[in-house]
Amino acid sequence: MMYMSLKWSGLLIKHLGLAAILCMALSACDANHADSKDHSALATTSKHDNSLVKSTTAVKTLDDAAGRTFLPDGAPDQTSKISESDQQYAGRYHTRISCEDNFADCETGEAEYILNLLPDGTAYWNVVHFGRISNKDGAKSAVINRLCPSLKWKVDSAAHELKIQCPTSDVNFYFNIISKQKLIVNLEKLFYSDYGKNREFLEQNYFVPTKAYVLNKE
Repeated sequence: MMYMSLKWSGLLIKHLGLAAILCMALSACDANHADSKDHSALATTSKHDNSLVKSTTAVKTLDDAAGRTFLPDGAPDQTSKISESDQQYAGRYHTRISCEDNFADCETGEAEYILNLLPDGTAYWNVVHFGRISNKDGAKSAVINRLCPSLKWKVDSAAHELKIQCPTSDVNFYFNIISKQKLIVNLEKLFYSDYGKNREFLEQNYFVPTKAYVLNKE
């Protein structure tokens, strides 16, 4: 009987030992599995964070680009600050010119000369032709627009004068201020100021006006 008890005790201890080893093995597997999950979660989070950083950087770069004004390489910012008192002259001015004057850059009929003065100090001009249009109409206007792609304007209140500057070609065009609604071409300064280079520029690339045209503000 005692022999049987010892035998059963031995078997019980053996089974308990196997059970303990099995439990330890399962615990180790669970730990490894949990650790693997943690590493996977950390890797996913890290990858997400990196993507978020890259995305945020890209958005910031686009925002910065959208907030900039793009100019050709090497071209300076052509805007100039206009005083509050001079803002009254900003606006759209125009006059009609007969094609008999070469300054209209057309063969027959007439053209409308338009000058836009913007509040930021930039200026734009344009010539619109009426009547029968030929292939030659506007040809010189296209040339001078390439030579003066950007214009600035400024006011000399003491001299009652408004000057249009073409920085690219280093020439100027002058108007006398009659009122805040009316400008007149200053032929004398156009011809003889700045050592005559303004007139030379027009003679070589466009036409010299024959009259002191009056531009009215809309």
